Amino acid sequence: MRIRNLAVTTTLIPVLMLTGCGSGDSADVAASSPGAKKAVKHSADSQTDPASGGSGQPKVVPEYRTAPETDDPVVNAYYAYRAALDEMMRSGGKATEQLGAVMTPELFRSIGQQAKYYHTKRLHNTGVTKVVWAKRALLANGVIVRACYDTKLASTVDSLGRSVLPPKTPTRWLDEMRVEQLQGRWVVDGGQTHPEKC
Repeated sequence: MRIRNLAVTTTLIPVLMLTGCGSGDSADVAASSPGAKKAVKHSADSQTDPASGGSGQPKVVPEYRTAPETDDPVVNAYYAYRAALDEMMRSGGKATEQLGAVMTPELFRSIGQQAKYYHTKRLHNTGVTKVVWAKRALLANGVIVRACYDTKLASTVDSLGRSVLPPKTPTRWLDEMRVEQLQGRWVVDGGQTHPEKC
């Protein structure tokens, strides 16, 4: 199975491990994956990232940033993806237009389903996810960005502001995201997220 085909599965894995998932009130937790909590907050403005060689790669102009600036356009593509996804989750699934510029069309369709779930269930994210580290790795099937992030200060809440994550939800996660070139820019093509003390 290709990594991009794992997008929906890996987004939901953290909550599928929870007890009672899929029954009654606990079903509302199903799309509240910590993988949805992101490294930076995306502002309304985007600029071209000079590190990408003028290829039109969106550069996140964050209101706040919890990840270090990097000269690597592949790692920057991962940060742009996380920022765009964070914006979607913070909006409760309403803001999705920024996603298309930072991911492949296949992943965009998968994440669109998660956005619909958030919107339908009236969920949204609050707080900040901190990327502890992110680095590029070359594998036989392409370029992967491995990143460790912490969700201790982030939460997924319902329309009343109550957390929908169980108290024992892990707060350290490892992302392994495939990054590829699409029309002259680096974009995320999917991957996997799992709890790990990284």
